[in-house]
Amino acid sequence: MHLRWLEDLVCVAEEGHFARAAERRHVTQSALSRRIKSLELWAGAELLDRSKHPIRLTAAGAEFVTVARGIIGQAYEARLQAEALSRETRDEVTIASLHTLALYFVPSLVSKLNRMIGPFAVSVVAETRTVEEYLSSLAEQRTDFFISYALPSGSQEIDSSAFEQKVIGRDRLLPFAHPSIEDPLLDSVDGPPIPYVGYSGTAMMSYLVKQLIQGAPFRQRLQTRYRATLAESVRTAASFGLGIAWLPESTVIGHGSDSELRQIPGPWQTEFEIKLFKSRNNTRPVVERIWAAADEWAGSPVM
Repeated sequence: MHLRWLEDLVCVAEEGHFARAAERRHVTQSALSRRIKSLELWAGAELLDRSKHPIRLTAAGAEFVTVARGIIGQAYEARLQAEALSRETRDEVTIASLHTLALYFVPSLVSKLNRMIGPFAVSVVAETRTVEEYLSSLAEQRTDFFISYALPSGSQEIDSSAFEQKVIGRDRLLPFAHPSIEDPLLDSVDGPPIPYVGYSGTAMMSYLVKQLIQGAPFRQRLQTRYRATLAESVRTAASFGLGIAWLPESTVIGHGSDSELRQIPGPWQTEFEIKLFKSRNNTRPVVERIWAAADEWAGSPVM
C-alpha cells in the first residue's frame, strides 16, 4: 500500500470526479483509476460508489477516508521531523525543482552561488508534484526553495503573504526537429500532416505549448506520434526523428554539439521566466544569503 493511494482517494472524494482529481494529482485518469482499484483491493472493500454523479464514498469509504486523512497528516509530520534531523550541516539547503530545470539550470545556479556566497551543501528534489504540493513543502520547510517556470495564466495565484518570489532567469520555448523531418511550413493552414511530439496533459510544458500554438494556422495538421511528461523524453523522441517538438532551449543547448536537432524558423516561439520561491517564514541564515544573492543573477539567460 502506498501513501499516494490514500492521497488519491481523498482527492477523488473532494472532487467527486475522476477527471478533475486526475488533473489535480498530475496523473492520467486511467492511472488514477488503477491506483484507487489497487487501494480497494488492499482494503478489501469498495470505497467509491461509481454509479453516482458526482462520485460518492461508500459507507466503508467514508470511514476509511477519515482514518486515511489522519495517516497522511501523521506521515508528513514524521517526514518533516526526520528531514529536519537529517540535515548534516546548518548550511545545507533543499531545492525543489521541475525536472527540466534540474537537468542544467539548477546545477549551474548552485555553482554560481558557491562562488558568490561560499560553499554550502545542497539537496535537489525533482519529483513530479503539483504546484500546491511544492508550496506546501515550502510552507512546512521540508524544502527551502522551489524553482519553476512562471506559472501558466489561469493557474492558481501564489499567496504573497506566505511566499516570496523572484525572477532568476529566462528560457525560450522553440520548435525543433531532426534534420530528416521536412520543413513543416508552420505559416500555412494547408499542407501535409506534421508529425508531432507533445507533452502529456498534466505537464506544465503542455500548458505553455498550448498557449503558444492555440491560434496557429498549422495546429490542425499536427499528428501526435509520441507524448511524454518530461521535456527530456520529448527531446529524445524528437532527436530520433519522431516529429517536431516545442522544447525549452536549455534542454537542447545542454547537449551541445551532440544534439541532432535543428530549430524550425518562424514566429512560433516564446520566452518565459524562471522563478525562485521561498516561504516568508524561512529565515535560516543560509536561505537569507541565497535569497539576497538572487538579485545579482535575476534576469540573466538560462545558460
